[in-house]
Amino acid sequence: MAHLKLNDDDDKFIQVPGDAVMVFAGASGTESWIERDKDATVRIIIKAVGVATTEGGSLEVCIEVPGGVAKGQDGPSSLDTRLRASQSVQVLVKAGEKLAFKAYPNAAGAAVLRTVVLTADMRPVLAEPEKAPEPSRDQSQPQHA
Repeated sequence: MAHLKLNDDDDKFIQVPGDAVMVFAGASGTESWIERDKDATVRIIIKAVGVATTEGGSLEVCIEVPGGVAKGQDGPSSLDTRLRASQSVQVLVKAGEKLAFKAYPNAAGAAVLRTVVLTADMRPVLAEPEKAPEPSRDQSQPQHA
């Protein structure tokens, strides 16, 4: 059976990008909330790594937010296969309101080695300035009767 330790590829997979904040690191997952002082679009990300401990082992990650659940999965795989699953969702967090969420792995015939949950505020999309209507190219002269 494979050693149940993180390897370099696992570490790279769960690395926190520079624009993200780690909310949780461990094996189980978290139940938390997000709050912002201005309306903001926030991406919630979960990544998990594991090892199949049985034939057909799989690793699933879930993010539960009000109104839905998003899931990602790796497997089913053969015994001792490294498993990596990730999922992300974008949610609108209204100013001054708390948005509760859960993010966790589900392993079937697999050992979870590490789970990370991250958040990242998305940059606001600047509205394109409205274009003035193009002048008419009709060069015809008015007709007199």
